[in-house]
Amino acid sequence: MPEQIAPELARWARENWPGGDPGELAVEAIAADGSPRAFWRLKAGGQGLVLLHSPDNIPEAQAWQWLASHLGALGLPVARVLAGQAAEGRFLMEDLGGTSLQAAALALAGDQDALAGLYQPVLEMLARMQAQAGQGLDQSICFDGPKLTADFLLEREAHYFLREFVLGACGLGSAAWPANLLAELTELCRLAARARPLGFTHRDFQSRNLLVRPGGLGLVDFQGGRLGPAQYDLAALVNDPYVDLPQGLRQRLIERYLELRLPLGGLNPDLFLMGWPYVALSRAMQTLGAFAFLTRARGRAHFAAYVAPALATLRGLAALPEMESFPALRGLVAALPEKLAPEAPRPLEGAQA
Repeated sequence: MPEQIAPELARWARENWPGGDPGELAVEAIAADGSPRAFWRLKAGGQGLVLLHSPDNIPEAQAWQWLASHLGALGLPVARVLAGQAAEGRFLMEDLGGTSLQAAALALAGDQDALAGLYQPVLEMLARMQAQAGQGLDQSICFDGPKLTADFLLEREAHYFLREFVLGACGLGSAAWPANLLAELTELCRLAARARPLGFTHRDFQSRNLLVRPGGLGLVDFQGGRLGPAQYDLAALVNDPYVDLPQGLRQRLIERYLELRLPLGGLNPDLFLMGWPYVALSRAMQTLGAFAFLTRARGRAHFAAYVAPALATLRGLAALPEMESFPALRGLVAALPEKLAPEAPRPLEGAQA
């Protein structure tokens, strides 16, 4: 993570500073977590802004800029962009603050009633975002695909999990996989993709991408937004390994979400719950694949601390009655070791990152 801003980038920030060039900037690097993008908190003249630099993936930067405008127009709590050059991957925006939902939740020390209260406005925002943000969505700007299709989930979540976590981190080669595993994963992804209702999906709606501030919430890292099943973002939130909520509270939040979402239209609670196990399990596989990739390929060792709760969630989902028709997947999950292998990830034939 670069601590200092390149002189040309700092000059651009000063040139676009509200009210004119503020002169000397106080600079604080902001950890980008799993992202290769760079962020800095800038302060001058009593005002603080955030600078984002993402020059290596211009389609992603363009998607972020368009979605910031789209979500902001709906009154959702995203940062207001004050200046932007998507072709250069640089943006100057308001500062939403630095207190994550993760930090706020952990500070409550397991008080389930207090946690339910903390998550209430998050669920309200999620329900409204899913119901409204899909309308008018320009799917051509979705840089990583316009929709969570069965093929996308298979390649980018199930196969990602097999390659990075099962094979790479756990050291379980394909010879150790139960027969019919790949066919079961294909069917699981098909069922997940057909879950309803469809709506706008953030795709990483977890506590480190949600900010808690005096004026309300803040939402970041929405550049991967697209259409998808509503279960996906809710699963990312309630099964979030960064917080590891008690199972009873997870169920309580799911029920509260359904109460909030129902009046907004387009939701059949029974159909939602029918699709829940498949979507939630797909998300759990993606999470473990990402943790393995980030710790091993990108050297971000702090993610290793969250493997255990993520694996426990995967095992709980695989044990659901709906998973009885997926014995190979259940067998694989049961065979996953607690101790991860030290060797580097190896490629999985026929799969993509």
